[in-house]
Amino acid sequence: MNRIPTDPLLLPPQAAAGQDSSCPGPVSGTAAPAETGRPGGGKPQRKSGIYGSFLIGGSEFAIPVTSVQEVVNEPEDISPVPLSPSYMLGLFNLRGKIIPIVDLRSLLEFPAAKGQQAGKVAIIEHGAHSIGLLFDGTGEVLNEKSAARVEFKPNNRGVKDIVIEGVLKFADGERLVQILDPHELLNLEKLPRADGRTEQEAAKSSRGKRRTCISFQTGHTSCAMDLRYVKEVREVPKVDQSLFAHGCILGTANLRGVILPVFDFRSFLGDEAVFKLGTTIPRERRMLVIETAEGPIGLMVFSIDSILSYYEDEILPFAKLALPRSDLVDGCLIDKDNRIVMMLDPAKLMQEPGFVEAAKSCQEIFPPETDEGKAESKATGTSRRTFIQFTFEKRFALDTAHVSEVINRPQELLEPPFSLSFVEGIINLRGELITLLNPRLLYGLPPAKAGDQKVLIFKHDDQKFGILVDSVDEIIMTTENRVAELKPMDQQNTARNITEDVVGCLQHASLDGQQNSILVLDARALVERCLRAADLPAQGD
Repeated sequence: MNRIPTDPLLLPPQAAAGQDSSCPGPVSGTAAPAETGRPGGGKPQRKSGIYGSFLIGGSEFAIPVTSVQEVVNEPEDISPVPLSPSYMLGLFNLRGKIIPIVDLRSLLEFPAAKGQQAGKVAIIEHGAHSIGLLFDGTGEVLNEKSAARVEFKPNNRGVKDIVIEGVLKFADGERLVQILDPHELLNLEKLPRADGRTEQEAAKSSRGKRRTCISFQTGHTSCAMDLRYVKEVREVPKVDQSLFAHGCILGTANLRGVILPVFDFRSFLGDEAVFKLGTTIPRERRMLVIETAEGPIGLMVFSIDSILSYYEDEILPFAKLALPRSDLVDGCLIDKDNRIVMMLDPAKLMQEPGFVEAAKSCQEIFPPETDEGKAESKATGTSRRTFIQFTFEKRFALDTAHVSEVINRPQELLEPPFSLSFVEGIINLRGELITLLNPRLLYGLPPAKAGDQKVLIFKHDDQKFGILVDSVDEIIMTTENRVAELKPMDQQNTARNITEDVVGCLQHASLDGQQNSILVLDARALVERCLRAADLPAQGD
């Protein structure tokens, strides 16, 4: 059994012996020889008589040491899974492996603990399956030879009757230690399972091309989708109630002459909280537009989190999630904050029968109203480009191919010993030092008003830089023909030195149908301007 050096499983025997060892489960049974195992259901035969003990309140529990992989501190970041059993706390990342955590206090019907003291998590596994069991603390190592063993027979009185297989009686029954059955714990109903692929097998696969996805909140769950399959991300437009409004379909929206059904994605995934049409849509709500075989649909999500880049082999294998629509989940990604993000399978989403049927009905009842709408409906086969629209004084866009991720402005920055006016500071991003550039100061614009600023991380040659912006507004999916060369500078109403670092102009329609011209910034030109400015003092010497 592997153990964390700073958290040994062994504690002095008196630490557990003085506890009140009352048993929440049945305490009657027949004594059985230590070598006898409880039969049933492909369960591995009991071979070891050595147990690790764990504590919940005043009760003590035992698990065979052969089933305990290690013991870790209760993680700070646990990702909840909607519609999971009450005893499942969620998922956490243990060195690249996704582990579901079961709160044994809840499972065994103990009263809620008083205070916020962190517990211990015992990682148990069998084959490809692993779960974490949350206890109050660790006990000691026990030898079955020193105890009388009492076996329990299931009497269908609930989950705890199944997972507790017996009791170890020490000192003529003065100390009772309940035995947990690892096999039954690993087969709890609706518990997430890892699939059969090992980490070593995943590591052998070719990394292939680096992809970009957008992560978002559906309510209680963080999800992500490959940006190649998202046509557009924007504020939720006005949603009209129509004959389509039923179930998780909120109604229809007019997107530049194309009528599309709008789904409450949170409700579609089975979350209990359902958005009601007529309620004021909060500003942070966003709509992802995806293309089905019969036309576009809109998915209303809680909020947009970030842009993440990833390789295929970074999608951790994880199947049979405790989700009503687990078939739509391809695996899990770990984001920059070590949070677990459910990676959705875009191909399955685009083929979802409910989505396809609603899109087809919309196209039949509401054909595109304008030439632009007709062009939008036929844009699937054309060359597409994806941009991040952001603001510093004015609206700009940056091709997502040049952006590795988007993060919040760190509260603390490293200050270099000598700094240029446009260098905001140094970001320590997961051990990598990144220079943060402030384009407002670089281009002589007024300082930004107080607010939640964002940082676009991009790569220039072999070095990463960050651009500090006031806000990230939209993800724009468009076609090549909508990106034009820059108009003459006297029509731009923009400082000349900014236009020198702009490579094009993006035509994009706002929610009210007005055409907007958005300047496409050349991140490489911006960095080169900074490098030239950094050389100026040396040239004057």
